Amino acid sequence: MSASKTFRGEFQKPYPGLKGPGANEAVDALFEKVTKAKKQYGEPNEEDYEIANEPLWHLQGRLIISQDLTLKRVLEARIRLTIQASLTTHCLTAFPYEEALEEAENMELSGDDDTAQSVLDCYPLYGLVFSVKDCAHVYGLPTTLGCSSRATQEEAASAELVQKMQDMEAMLIAKTTAPQLIMSNTTHSPLWGTTHSPIQTAEGDEKQSNEFQVGGSSGGEAALVKMGGSQTGIGADMGGSVRQPACLNELFGYKYVSKPQDFRWKLPKDFMTGLPHTSVPATAPGLLSRCMPTLELVARVIGGGEAQDFDEENKWMDEVDEDELEELEAKEHNNPHIVYTTQKSSPEVSELIQWLVKSLKDRDMYTCPEQCDPLGDIDLAAWATAWTEHAKENGFDEAREMLGDDPLITRTLFDESRLSSVASDSDKKSWKPDSERLAKLEETFIKQAGITEEIVEEPENVMFITPTYILGGAVQNEAFVQLDDAGESEIWCQIFNLLDWPVISIPFAHLPSKVREELRNKAESDPKWAKYLPGKVKGDVIWSKTSDDEVDRLAHLSLQLATLPGKHASLLDYARRITEPQR
Repeated sequence: MSASKTFRGEFQKPYPGLKGPGANEAVDALFEKVTKAKKQYGEPNEEDYEIANEPLWHLQGRLIISQDLTLKRVLEARIRLTIQASLTTHCLTAFPYEEALEEAENMELSGDDDTAQSVLDCYPLYGLVFSVKDCAHVYGLPTTLGCSSRATQEEAASAELVQKMQDMEAMLIAKTTAPQLIMSNTTHSPLWGTTHSPIQTAEGDEKQSNEFQVGGSSGGEAALVKMGGSQTGIGADMGGSVRQPACLNELFGYKYVSKPQDFRWKLPKDFMTGLPHTSVPATAPGLLSRCMPTLELVARVIGGGEAQDFDEENKWMDEVDEDELEELEAKEHNNPHIVYTTQKSSPEVSELIQWLVKSLKDRDMYTCPEQCDPLGDIDLAAWATAWTEHAKENGFDEAREMLGDDPLITRTLFDESRLSSVASDSDKKSWKPDSERLAKLEETFIKQAGITEEIVEEPENVMFITPTYILGGAVQNEAFVQLDDAGESEIWCQIFNLLDWPVISIPFAHLPSKVREELRNKAESDPKWAKYLPGKVKGDVIWSKTSDDEVDRLAHLSLQLATLPGKHASLLDYARRITEPQR
């Protein structure tokens, strides 16, 4: 984090002295809209939570086959849950629910002639309610990046990824908060205030006064998706900005490569990430979801793959017996070469990785890895330096202009020494990353992993298991700051951004209780790490309403699964397989 002469402040509530035109009015208008919707729709009910807990393919079956559910009913559930999320976590920047209701009415099925497959072949995201991080353009809404100067600048077109999802009949419920200039791994700004974590300490916990950290920069998406307002969130990831908040909030977080072939990148018109209306290049898009099958389905159809497959008789999974289900799930082998590392991880995370590798070796013939090898230690400090060089290489002139008179947040990548007005020509030349050093790091990494084939021609089915975040999951603010200040707490996220490989953070919600307790005991026995560990957390906001088994518990731990470019479908398939409860 940089030193700066610009005034800084901590923002628990929106900053009252904003000078951007219409900024204070925009914040007031959003609060009034949420409050009005709360009066109209009330609190979430039991059926709302049940809807939020269903995977997309199951909702599609109910909407199209059994027709015991309507799009309007699905959307009303998400509206109530979005209102609850907004008032609890302050995660919204826009709430276009009225437009979504109008779309839902127009999209309702016309009659019995609509078969499941015919509907989904045309509209593969039918029934999906999604949200967008406030760094992607949505027609008619501002892209603020937490800056008051942008609070009222409505966009003339949507980013292609947003438009593509809407063309597939997905319904947009909200835009969500990002930190000021999307340059922080937390989520607060003087415009929208602090976004709070939906994770809460259990009653009576001695650390109850220490709030959990939502993460960033896709913290608003993580909060909304966690609380069920959105089934899938679109985020952006430069150094873990999707995966880190996913990890801290017990979600799946998937990072694409920086230039997917499946949707167009054309800055600044088709802005997705980076800085809008500037030449600052895009980083990688990403998806967040509570449900791995839903994330996999959305990623597949966005990439031009097939929609959910229903047969001619409209049979869906509830009507398939267990033997048929096992046959369907195991119709293809996925036996990757696993390369794993525990470097830069807490005892809990280190032990989880060791346990996972061992358990994968015991899986059935369809999922068992062909081999498992340790990566060995790498030069993390060199990778951290390389990432920082690339993150700051464009300077901050355009960001400074967007900042205007807003005070600067405390934990930011923004660096005032990299402004043209204060930097010399030699300084500017020094900003250029050392491409030869990065190439050497990449070459050493690939060689150390034992990858021998040419990546661009025929990628191996090799998958890397690494930490996502050093502590592995939900972290309270005090511990977060200490670990962040110590450095490299998110280094494995940054490494895969520099490599530009597809990667997903996956929460392990179905660990055997004995295993989870052993992991915690291991960490508590180490004084270096015990001080960072949170106590028990309250049961998940959705699961606790739909299952008697969801009670106060230890937070779920997450790991990162990465692969080579071109193997993203195999990656998502394997992530689903290894996180499903084993029968």
